[in-house]
Amino acid sequence: MPILRFLIILLVLLNVIALAAWQGWLGQDGTRSEPERITNQLKPDRIQVLDDAAIAALQAEARKPEPPPVPVVVPPPEPAPAPPPVVVAPPVVSVPQACVAFDGLDDDAADALLQQVRRVAGLSVRDQPTTEITSWWVHIPAHPNKAAAERRAAEIRDKGWTDLFVVGENGSRPLTISLGLFKTAAAAREQQRRIEAKGVRGVAIEERGDTTHRVEIRGAAEALAQRVSDWSGVLSGATRLDCQP
Repeated sequence: MPILRFLIILLVLLNVIALAAWQGWLGQDGTRSEPERITNQLKPDRIQVLDDAAIAALQAEARKPEPPPVPVVVPPPEPAPAPPPVVVAPPVVSVPQACVAFDGLDDDAADALLQQVRRVAGLSVRDQPTTEITSWWVHIPAHPNKAAAERRAAEIRDKGWTDLFVVGENGSRPLTISLGLFKTAAAAREQQRRIEAKGVRGVAIEERGDTTHRVEIRGAAEALAQRVSDWSGVLSGATRLDCQP
């Protein structure tokens, strides 16, 4: 029994020592009590005692309304670009076209008609001349002046060829030396050969004939109809025909 009592006393002592160590009674840093931890946390040197005025100021500061938040200005969205205007093409109006031809016109009549048509807006005109060869002309081309033509004619006569004449300045081919007009090309070439055999140079042959004109006029049928009747009345000897517009 003494051993059991010893063990019990030893266990009680150990518990007492453990309690003393936990409470810090033995002077060692251990787990501190709650009041001690609070004391260490407060830092007494920084504690200030407020009077009534300071407390009232703090309460007034607390009651101040918070400043309204600064409004955020959001820029308005950029307007969408306007759609391009829709261009509506005007309806195409079909204007009936027509064509009238005057055939068998001589040079003067064709020239007069061409000038009249070209003065009318909206009309187009085309001249188609046709020459029917009726003769061949043997000649020496025109000279720069009458004196030069006369000198050349005298030279040809001196060589023994006297069948010639100088076309006057008012003629259709002024200052040309005519050496004969023939019905066939063969006769004209033979005349040229005989003259050149005399030592005459520069002899030419030109086809001659009657030239007729076919003048075609195109344009709006209504505008053309208003003028064709007037033109037909002054174009004697011409044949009026319809043609392809």
